[in-house]
Amino acid sequence: MRKTLLLALSLAGLFISIYLWWVYTSPSHALVCLGTGCDVVRASRYAVLLGQPLPIYGVAMYAALVLLIFAEQLISTQIAGKVRDAFTAMAGAGFLFSLYLTYLEGFVIHAWCAWCVGSAVTITFIFAVAVLQWVRPSRRPDDAAALAILRKHFLLVIVAIGLGVPAFAILSSHEEAPPVSQVNSEALKSLIRPDSHVIGNPDASLTVVEFGDFECPVCGAEEPVVEEVLKKYGSRIRFVFRQFPLTGVHPDAMQAAEASECAAEQGKFWQAEQKLYQSQTDLTEPALNLYAVELGLDKARFGQCLSSHATQSIINGDMADGHTLGVDRTPTFFIGQQKFARPIDLKDFSNILDQELARANPGGKGAESATGSPSGATGSATPGGFGDAGGNIFSSQQGSEIACSNDEAKKAQPDLIRTSETRQLFESNSKPLFVDVRPAKDFAGGHVPAAVNIPIDEFERRWDGLPKNRTIVLYESGRSTGDICGASRAAGRVLLAHGFPHDQVKVYQDGMDAWQKASLPVER
Repeated sequence: MRKTLLLALSLAGLFISIYLWWVYTSPSHALVCLGTGCDVVRASRYAVLLGQPLPIYGVAMYAALVLLIFAEQLISTQIAGKVRDAFTAMAGAGFLFSLYLTYLEGFVIHAWCAWCVGSAVTITFIFAVAVLQWVRPSRRPDDAAALAILRKHFLLVIVAIGLGVPAFAILSSHEEAPPVSQVNSEALKSLIRPDSHVIGNPDASLTVVEFGDFECPVCGAEEPVVEEVLKKYGSRIRFVFRQFPLTGVHPDAMQAAEASECAAEQGKFWQAEQKLYQSQTDLTEPALNLYAVELGLDKARFGQCLSSHATQSIINGDMADGHTLGVDRTPTFFIGQQKFARPIDLKDFSNILDQELARANPGGKGAESATGSPSGATGSATPGGFGDAGGNIFSSQQGSEIACSNDEAKKAQPDLIRTSETRQLFESNSKPLFVDVRPAKDFAGGHVPAAVNIPIDEFERRWDGLPKNRTIVLYESGRSTGDICGASRAAGRVLLAHGFPHDQVKVYQDGMDAWQKASLPVER
């Protein structure tokens, strides 16, 4: 009976460790967290040991315990005692290590992971039963009884697999996308105009349209993704840019849009688009005139165009079409008949395009034979190329706190703090939790010591892992944090909207760049 209980517990621990191992090595997947601090624990520096995610050691330990249980039943009586000793020693080591991890959660990380606690409880029971078995060993059964027990244990393993596989499938599919936002055919007539800016293959069967704001930091961060998409799909799609300056949030967005249209009059819209996104920190009129010179534009002609506001009617037309299509934030993408009111990472963008191209070109006909210049110039476009969208695994996150919109300025805003105040918090005994909202690769390059990493594109599904009883200090690079649409300010709005105390949600406005310039400690 004890052996059967030990086997069942070891299999349960193995399942927990396998699931956590999968999640820890797949950060884009949501962790079923039962409303606890699983994501905070996963994001902490203690989630990795010797360069490997911590759950892998749990997998190894529980798998070894399962093997030792079977080994003890298959070997001679003389050696069985040594196997029992090894089992007890391994269970004891696991128990002690789980105590250490539980201490870290309670007193260092200040967050509880239900899965980790479950594993700790499991190994505690295993160790207790193992000690009892070691002190008072069960009488070794005769061959017939041993064979029956062995069969029962194999059956238990089969049942565990039968239950574990569908349970894992349910857990791994936890993050289900809501229905895709579809655009009706009447509204699609407003999507592209004859004077819209087009790049790629003008005759492609699939059209991608972006409504963007040159002062929007989220749009700026999305620009490298768009450039990679054009490199990969430039001969198979046509890409259209429409103006949607959020003037209520970005005071220089309208004149930046006008500047791009003035550049378009001289045949350099796409060069201006790239330049403006790269230069978001200064879009004042003197800076725009300087950029025009750098792009090789006729300075006098450009200056006259910009000062006369001659192109504002084009921008107003784009914005009117955007409102007709339900655009209220940037960036907003239209791919086929689907609207994505959020930034899209390169992997998802590629998957969406592959799916739409396959639908637009059944059997692949015409997909590879499309011709055109990936670096094509501005040209005319007519509505078309929008197939029946059907279902898609990617969603339109209409309520996203991450994209830029004028409505974001009306929401409760977190307090901004500068480097001096942030340093005081860091060095104080109040134990604030620093949350880095940059991508994982940036976080790995250097971050505030003991900070946790919750990239902004994962924040809306992981915010509930943060403790409400500690001061939360959100930060990013610092290059756009002061903007209402900055990632860390957006993350702060998420927390305030979900009931976090206002005085405990801070945004370090100067960000990691200023932290390093101030020679403050950096952890890698």
